[in-house]
Amino acid sequence: MKSQSIHNEDFENNDTDIQLQEVVDFSDEETQLAASSDELQIDEHENIDDACADAETVACANAYDSLDRPALLDVLEKLLNEKPVQNLKGEAEAIKVAFYKKIAVEQEYLRREFVAQSNSAEPFIMPDDGLEARLKELFAKYKKLRAELAEKQEQEREANLALKQAVIEELKHLLERQGDFNVIFNDFKQLQLRWRAIGAVPQPRQKEVWDVYNYNVEKFYDVVKINKELRELDFKKNFELKQLLCEKAEELLLKEDVVKAFHELQKYHEQWRDIGPVAAESREPLWERFKGVTTQINKKHADYFEQLKVEQQNNLSLKQALCEKAEELHATPILQVKEWNEKTQVLFDLQKMWKTIGAAPRKESNKIFRRFRAACTTFFDNRRTFFSEQKVEQQQNLQQKLELCAQAELLAESDEWKKTTDELVKIQAQWKAIGAVPHKQSDAVWKRFRAACNKFFDRKKEYFSTQDTRYDENLKKKENLTGEIINFVASDNPSDNLSAIKDFQQRWSEIGYVPMKHKERLQKEYRAAIDALFETLHVSAADRQLTSFKARIASSSDNGGKQIPHEREKLEQQLKHLKSDIQLWENNIGFFARSKNAEKLVQDVRNNIEKARHDLLVVMQKLDLLNSVKNKPTNT
Repeated sequence: MKSQSIHNEDFENNDTDIQLQEVVDFSDEETQLAASSDELQIDEHENIDDACADAETVACANAYDSLDRPALLDVLEKLLNEKPVQNLKGEAEAIKVAFYKKIAVEQEYLRREFVAQSNSAEPFIMPDDGLEARLKELFAKYKKLRAELAEKQEQEREANLALKQAVIEELKHLLERQGDFNVIFNDFKQLQLRWRAIGAVPQPRQKEVWDVYNYNVEKFYDVVKINKELRELDFKKNFELKQLLCEKAEELLLKEDVVKAFHELQKYHEQWRDIGPVAAESREPLWERFKGVTTQINKKHADYFEQLKVEQQNNLSLKQALCEKAEELHATPILQVKEWNEKTQVLFDLQKMWKTIGAAPRKESNKIFRRFRAACTTFFDNRRTFFSEQKVEQQQNLQQKLELCAQAELLAESDEWKKTTDELVKIQAQWKAIGAVPHKQSDAVWKRFRAACNKFFDRKKEYFSTQDTRYDENLKKKENLTGEIINFVASDNPSDNLSAIKDFQQRWSEIGYVPMKHKERLQKEYRAAIDALFETLHVSAADRQLTSFKARIASSSDNGGKQIPHEREKLEQQLKHLKSDIQLWENNIGFFARSKNAEKLVQDVRNNIEKARHDLLVVMQKLDLLNSVKNKPTNT
């Protein structure tokens, strides 16, 4: 099935309301349309008596809904090989409907995946797995079996016609026989049994052959001198049977389902024909009674379909009007997001109205639905193209905001309070002027930017709230600690050396603020001393980071652990960003690999991935450290 879903494409955006909150379900119409191709239509051979097809379709529907498409085809193939073809219609129809419902579900899932992962404006096309072709092959086999059965049953009906004509000839000869009445009457009854045992005859000859048979049966009763008591007994029995049929037919007048009542009546007529004659004085009244009920039921049946025809024609007119309105929606170019949202809601309302309208005439039903679906598809194709272009703009906005995040993060560590404050205020104004970004990145990029700004202003607030005369004392402590680090002599035990470094880092972190004019110098001297010590001990950059981090966390824990939640949030953001970057780079390799002379670009991306994975491992180790601090029992 190559058709596209009729409802809207998903498009996520945090700044503009372009997501519909509901979707109109057209799966039934789509399934009916897909299953109505000539290759899948079952020929309604009037000579084939399908066994309870409608009831069987309903009964099988739930069971088949639980099977996947390959399993459905396996079941159909097995049925064709093992079950009489006249008993297959209900199950075959149920399998066909279930098959296309599965396609509709799979197509919708794959379409959403395509929209989510692809930036292409090209429409989604359902991949062909060959299963639909196999279904059509199985239905071709099924139709061939039905055609063969129809031919066989027609031959049987011709044979039945010859048998019934033979019974009529014997009945005629019986009228001319002389002899023992009981023998003649017994032969007559045997002929009646043979007649009833013979199957159907060709439809065009059915009434003709029955009229001849019935004429000779009545003639037999009139001409042959039958025992009056026996004749009356037979007439009475036939009268009771026909009277019962009249009562059953009259009960059909009370049925609400006039179509079902009509079909039941046809069965009663067949039974009426097989019952013998009644007494001459009762024949006409009894037949008039039965015929009168038949006339009423036939009229109700005809009125029902006439009314249905009028209703369906009205439904067709209403659906044509909806098609015209849907076609008008995409006739005029739409250039604004707000207008797209308004027109989309209008189309969605049209779709909901469509679902409330009943069926159109069968020959027009698929045609009018194709027209409406085409109008909706064109509208949503245009909408998808518009928002695909919007996505490009949003990606550009995202890149601008990421650059502002990087700038803010650089400024977050600055101690130039006045200058940095002015720069951050300017950056925040630029942020507000930039348009929307893709919804999936919106929250993350905003949190990243806000975290950088908050970090600086929190530091600034803390700095100006804690200045006191202890700065000079802290200056001396840090200078002494830096000298102690420079003069440290490493031992032969690496563990002891690392413990000493951790102690230096923790002591440094525990010392409070120093005068601003000495801060940068002290930090450089301390960092140079620590780096030199690490170089001497041949400690890797990652181990340095972890060692420094452990010291900082230990110091924070001793001071109440107020900074730990902030550290955890920062690390979780880093972890999220690194994973996102790795995924993006890995996806990009596939695009770059198809380009000519892209070896260097691919290698650069691989280097970025390798470094990001290394950084990811360090961040995860830091988070483990934070978790161990959180779970560590406290002394009371």
